[in-house]
Amino acid sequence: MLAALSALLLLGSYWVVKPWFVARSETWHRVITFVPMTAYVVAMFLVVVAAVSFLPDQPVVAGLALVMIWCFHIGGGVRESPSFAYERLQGRLTWAAALQVAAMCCGTVGAVCLIRTLPVPGRYSPAVFAACISVVVGLVVTSAKVFARVRKLATELDARAQKLERCLTRLSRGAVGDRAQLRDAAEDAWDDLHRTLRNKVETGFHLYGTFVIPSETRKGLETLVLAAITNPGAPPYQEAVTRLNLLRASCRLKIDTVA
Repeated sequence: MLAALSALLLLGSYWVVKPWFVARSETWHRVITFVPMTAYVVAMFLVVVAAVSFLPDQPVVAGLALVMIWCFHIGGGVRESPSFAYERLQGRLTWAAALQVAAMCCGTVGAVCLIRTLPVPGRYSPAVFAACISVVVGLVVTSAKVFARVRKLATELDARAQKLERCLTRLSRGAVGDRAQLRDAAEDAWDDLHRTLRNKVETGFHLYGTFVIPSETRKGLETLVLAAITNPGAPPYQEAVTRLNLLRASCRLKIDTVA
C-alpha cells in the first residue's frame, strides 16, 4: 500500500514539475540535468572526508569506505543525463578521467590501509612496506595513462570528424559522375569515426566507463550521416556537419598529437 502511494505521489510530482521544467531556458536544463552527477561528486567527497577522520583510530573502517568508493565507481556510479551530449563532451572528457583517477586513488589508499592493518610479523614489515610503495607507484603510472588516453582519444575524434566532414562536403559538391568514389570515401570515414565513438573515455574496459557520447546520440548521428551519404546536399548533410563541428569544438582543448 505504501509503495503504491509513493508511486502515485512520484507520478503526480512529475506532472506538476514537468511544465515548469520545460519552460526553463537551455542553461537551466543543462544545470538541472547535471544535478545527479554533482551530487555524486559531493557524496564521494563527504565519504572521503569521513574516511580520513576514521583513519587514525579505525583504519579498517576507513580502508573499507575508500575501497567501497572504488567498487561503486566501477559498478557504474551515476550515469550522466544523455541530453546536451555534444555540448557536454568537453566537460565529459575532463570529469570522466578525473573521477576515474579519484576512484583509483580511493581504492589504492583503502587497500594500503587494509594491508597495513594485517597482523604481519615484524620481520615481514619491510616487504609489506615495499608492497604498499609498489601499489602507490602503480597508481601514479595508471593515472598518467588515463589522462594520456583522453588526450589521444580527443585527437583521434578531431581528426576523424574533420575527415568525415570534408568527405561529406566533397560528396555534396562533387560531380555526379564522381559520386560513387566520393560516397565510398565518406562511408570509410564514417566507419573510422564510428569505431572511435564506441570507445569509453577513461578506460579500455567495456564493462564500465563513460562513452564519448551516449548510445542514443551516436545512433542519431549515424542516421544523419548515412542519410547525407545517400542523398548528397540534402538537409541531413547540413545537420551532420553541424554536429561534427560541435564534436570537434569539444575536443579542441584536449588535442595532443604526441600523446
